[in-house]
Amino acid sequence: MDDFMKKHIQIFIVSLGCAKNWLDTEIMAGSAVSSGMMITPYEDEADIFLINTCSFIFDARTEAEQNIHEALLWKKQKKGRKVVVAGCLPQRNIDEVQKQYPDVDLFMGLNEVSAFSERVKKMYGGQADAPQIGECTYIYDDETPRLQLTPSTYAYLKIAEGCNHACAFCAIPSIRGSQRSRPVESIVREAENLINNGVYELILIAQDTTSYGTDLKDGTSLPALITALDRIDADFWIRILYTHPLHFSDEVIAMFAESKHLVPYVDIPLQHVSTPMLKAMKRGFNEEQTRGLVEKIKGGIPGLTLRSTFIVGFPGETDADFQALKKFILETGFDRLGVFTYSPEEGTPAAEITEGLVPETTAVARRDELMRLQAEIALAKNEAKVGRILDVVIEGESEDGIIGRTCGDAPDVDNLVHVSIPADIEELPPMIRVRITEAETYDLFGELV
Repeated sequence: MDDFMKKHIQIFIVSLGCAKNWLDTEIMAGSAVSSGMMITPYEDEADIFLINTCSFIFDARTEAEQNIHEALLWKKQKKGRKVVVAGCLPQRNIDEVQKQYPDVDLFMGLNEVSAFSERVKKMYGGQADAPQIGECTYIYDDETPRLQLTPSTYAYLKIAEGCNHACAFCAIPSIRGSQRSRPVESIVREAENLINNGVYELILIAQDTTSYGTDLKDGTSLPALITALDRIDADFWIRILYTHPLHFSDEVIAMFAESKHLVPYVDIPLQHVSTPMLKAMKRGFNEEQTRGLVEKIKGGIPGLTLRSTFIVGFPGETDADFQALKKFILETGFDRLGVFTYSPEEGTPAAEITEGLVPETTAVARRDELMRLQAEIALAKNEAKVGRILDVVIEGESEDGIIGRTCGDAPDVDNLVHVSIPADIEELPPMIRVRITEAETYDLFGELV
């Protein structure tokens, strides 16, 4: 322990998975920095290689395993190096990963993210605790140390953790536990802190943001939270990710239309449109309800950018189901779209299905067909923006200017705007106005106005 206190421990971080996992990484980094450790972007300089893993689907686990192997190779190159594996992978099956990776120095579950520095100190003192893997109950608050690792202009703000849905394909409730919402007051205080530190865009996240507050049983709701955030006296955007069709009520639609800070961007993973598929997936919606909700959203939110995700290859998906989905995508004209092939997850009802299995080659072909279709839709929508002047939040620098995003683009998953900047301009505000001069399928190009 004394040696630990004398040395400035440097940590190299790899954060995998979604924005919800990213925020957990920021909390671990905050715990580290608050204890005198440092974060380094260079793995050769690091004493600790931290991997915050995702375990949502097969591809995520494969990515996590590849990174763990790389970290263990890194460890062998210099005496004293340590590897820490945190997040959903150990939380989901700690016995399996401990057996698979005996050379990992420390495993941490989801209840331990704010205790990162304490666990690391004990590891260096030869007193490493066993990982606390049980039902996930942790949720951070506005007083929890956190190191913002996103570009300075935007930050994620987790309003709830866990999920009460029972979708047949999803293991998230068994990993992250039941829903637990943060109090409005704590979220508002954190939002004010972030804005005071220069953040222009607050991105609200949860497993299901539209069900925020339902577990508190005191009238707390997403519209009430947005009303409270709207009272903050500042110029900023609010973006909401991960909504759910079951809770996308008329009040939520009105909230989008009426809020002075909420951007008209709806991220609503629908997963399918065919009634047999939605029933098999246990989504609680049918085709008629899905189509009706989408029309209400499109008609009720001015300037809307609509994003969704779908799953193909779910057990029992027929060609007729797929054609219904294809037709729906064509008719709706989603601004943003992601398509995934079904991944059977241990412990989920869908994993027990043995009949009507869709060959992987068929699922991949269906995904690729829908993504080719969406590419045509996306290009047409981008080309329609040429000549327009758009507000763009700066995200970083490029070789000949900067890159940013419009209010219709979430980080990492949507378009980027590449902006040429005159050489004599040395400083820019977080949000600039850009005239679009060129369009590609998933990128825009423009010049500073």
